[in-house]
Amino acid sequence: MLSALFTAFQVAPYVMAVLLGVLVPLLGVVCYSHFGAGLAIICGMFAVEGLYMFVGGVQLGITVYYTDFVLMFIGVIGGLRWLLARDMPRRHWAWVLYTLTFFVSLGTGLLAYGSGAGVQSRGYAYSVMVGTYALSFAIDERRVKLLVNALVWIATLLIGLCAYRWVVYYTPVRELLPEEGVYNTDGAIRVIRSYEAVVLGQVFVLALFFGRFSRSLVVARFFSPVLLAVVAALQHRSVWLALIVGVFASIFVVRSKRGSRLGQVLLLALIVGLTALPLVVSEQLAGLGTEVSGSASRAVGGEGSVGERLDNWKGLIQLWYGGGPRSILVGQSFGSDATRYVQDKVRGGEHKIEYFAHNYYVQTLYNMGIVGLVAFMALLVYAVGGLYRLCANGCGGPAAEVLLVLCIMQGAYYVPYGTDYLQSLVLGVAAAFVATQQRLAANAAVAPATPRSAARWGMA
Repeated sequence: MLSALFTAFQVAPYVMAVLLGVLVPLLGVVCYSHFGAGLAIICGMFAVEGLYMFVGGVQLGITVYYTDFVLMFIGVIGGLRWLLARDMPRRHWAWVLYTLTFFVSLGTGLLAYGSGAGVQSRGYAYSVMVGTYALSFAIDERRVKLLVNALVWIATLLIGLCAYRWVVYYTPVRELLPEEGVYNTDGAIRVIRSYEAVVLGQVFVLALFFGRFSRSLVVARFFSPVLLAVVAALQHRSVWLALIVGVFASIFVVRSKRGSRLGQVLLLALIVGLTALPLVVSEQLAGLGTEVSGSASRAVGGEGSVGERLDNWKGLIQLWYGGGPRSILVGQSFGSDATRYVQDKVRGGEHKIEYFAHNYYVQTLYNMGIVGLVAFMALLVYAVGGLYRLCANGCGGPAAEVLLVLCIMQGAYYVPYGTDYLQSLVLGVAAAFVATQQRLAANAAVAPATPRSAARWGMA
């Protein structure tokens, strides 16, 4: 028995190596052919990051994280589809230019600053890989439903995660707390990050206005007060902005045929009331209500981190512009020193800032210049404009309305926050949906002419 176990342990690494050699290519073939498989891998990685807050890696001279392996795999599959797939609706020039600009900035950064450039560019690399994959598929309503269902499942997981972490922190159960004692140094109640919380806001808006689009949104509508309460409690003001913009976009931009605007407004008022009532009547939650209202008033008044961010953006733009013609055109290379100083309005004097701009557009301008920013904006405008025309013409159905609201929310969210690969997935799906609808319309316009021309030449 012992000898058999010893042999098994000796053989196990070789068996695993053989299995990986077979399973990874097989998984690649599946992801190449089926959008749902790649979607599951991307969203699964996002969920794992949310659960663990920090995903480990391996040392290969530099630290290569498990997320790097997973999304690089998705990026390779997406690249192959761009080169080989016949069902790809359109190879949009804006994404090609955006990707090329990214690699120029990364390449020059690696030459000048070494591995620091790779660390700084990681978020953009993830977005390029995931966006490339999403853009390579012909997207129809069924695949949009797959995306929406995935967002609902992620939101459900995040709600459970928030509840667990709040119980652990506020009870407190010190044995289960992280070593730092809090889940987020920016605020104890912020137990998940902004780019995770924005998914809760997106699902809330979709459930409120487009509940009939998929069964998962029907279910999400029943716990929409919980979604709103969690978004409010987390105090990510960037998410608040995206949610408010999403609500107004749904009411005034999207021409929904499933209910009157008055009915939608009344439903929103009811959900807000159900969410706010516990904060008013419960003594234990009253402090939370005061904290949320104080955070909102500081945001409106431009105080605290809001005022600092405005100075931060201004300082980064000055660094970009001061870098000369190359910087203005294609940006400062990844890895370059972005240290700037802003006025500390609380303690006086200047405050040193080295972190990202908390503004996707400003950060893209700094690292990828006018070329990179214009390329990204061109794709976003293509997606939003195309979706709006589909909604106005009644051609895109509810899928176009859902994607339009998601893209508008994303555009607003990127003002106070940075890049994120799940939002890149949403944008890629939206642009591919527009391209697919355009190709179908073009084919439909050409098809009627074929029988007539064939009859004229006696070929019918």
